[in-house]
Amino acid sequence: MAAAFVRCWDRFGARMEGLRRRLQVLDSLLPVAGLLPQAPEHLAGTVLPRGFFLGLGLIYLVALGLDRLAERWRLPGAALILLLGLLIPAAFIRSHPLGHLQLESVHRVSLALLIFHAGLRTNLRRLGGHTAAGIRLGSVGLLITVALAGLALLLLAPLFPGGLPPAAAWLAVCCLGATDSGALEDLLVALPQVLGGGLRHLLQFETALSTVTALLCYGFLAGLLQTHGHSDHQGLHGALASGLPAQLASLLRQLLAGAMAGLAVGALAPRLIDSLVRSDAQLLLVEVALAFETYGLGQLLGGGGLLAVFVAGVLLSNGRYRVDRFEQQALARVLHPFNTAAEITVLLMLGLLVDPAALIAVLPAGLLLALLLPLARLAAVWTVLPASLFSRRDRLLVSGGGLRAAVPLALAVALAEELPHLRGVLPALAESLGANLLALIFLVVLVDLLLQTLLMHRLVPLTSEGAAQR
Repeated sequence: MAAAFVRCWDRFGARMEGLRRRLQVLDSLLPVAGLLPQAPEHLAGTVLPRGFFLGLGLIYLVALGLDRLAERWRLPGAALILLLGLLIPAAFIRSHPLGHLQLESVHRVSLALLIFHAGLRTNLRRLGGHTAAGIRLGSVGLLITVALAGLALLLLAPLFPGGLPPAAAWLAVCCLGATDSGALEDLLVALPQVLGGGLRHLLQFETALSTVTALLCYGFLAGLLQTHGHSDHQGLHGALASGLPAQLASLLRQLLAGAMAGLAVGALAPRLIDSLVRSDAQLLLVEVALAFETYGLGQLLGGGGLLAVFVAGVLLSNGRYRVDRFEQQALARVLHPFNTAAEITVLLMLGLLVDPAALIAVLPAGLLLALLLPLARLAAVWTVLPASLFSRRDRLLVSGGGLRAAVPLALAVALAEELPHLRGVLPALAESLGANLLALIFLVVLVDLLLQTLLMHRLVPLTSEGAAQR
């Protein structure tokens, strides 16, 4: 299996090297073609440089092409889009700087849409008797994975350039804890006959719940490990209060606020859809409006906006409507383009932000953590899924279905702001530490996507043969 992975990686590396050479040629031609400004000229009436929309449109078209190519190669599209962001010419990044407020806005909106869409894809009626297992897997299973991965990262800290403070290590593994619905869908498309309906819906429910659990865990630890408060941000950036009792109270407040806002909007939404919607275009507009209203109400009540959009999405997905075509499949289908755009944006954004020099510096620690993270996932699945209800084959398949992509990367963007305020982190070294952690998360997600997908392709024939023999 290791030899097969090396051969696959070599072929993949050769293809990506060819793509890099083409992009280098593109880098030299862009200024000539007018896609990149040679001087800081701006479009009339805007702060955008000339060529911004041409360059942005080209990037999204190439990203969609790579996604189709990955489907042909039976690879996760997120992996190729991440590499595209890394390979984009440096001149494009210099001419289009991204400020913190822009990044903060993009990652919050993207997270809200990703979580809302995950909720819309959660069909509780099809889960059957797996609902309790899905709750355990998305909550207790995630905490076990984070705990084991955190211990592994602390052991790998000597390999980290400049050292790794424990507080930063725990926040980094919280980012890596959430599984991703987009990467899971790519895997399900590549292996359509493998996962039965029950396991498929279990994994989809787990990805949605694990995202919310990872967000709450991240906010709780960020507030607990701070030395002092900073900008007035809610949700992802943790509460300003210090001490365990205060952080537990803050966590409870976010849970209550998110649940109340999600339940309130989710209960009214089916009536609004029945009254207002007469076409798919109107359904899309109503869904986006409901997502924004839910997030805003959750933040207003106590900072639980992201939990609120998940709860509302689940209630919408499992609601009853007078018009049959507006039920779960239609709700998820019409929002799918927005979800895809948000996912591609987050993947490209991290690829653009990661420093290639930092990527090389964290390569040993990143590769080892990427190998240990699936083992932590395997231990968590074996712990929370009882053997009496799930066979060995089912638990192996569920373990391999825990892929990570856009959600951990969106959290990685928020991690950089927390670092100067964490215990044990010197403010003067926070910038370099943030660049290294961003590169670490990028590397772990990329290797995890490729490695687990390859393992699933190898595992499926073995488990199928074992099941046939029994």
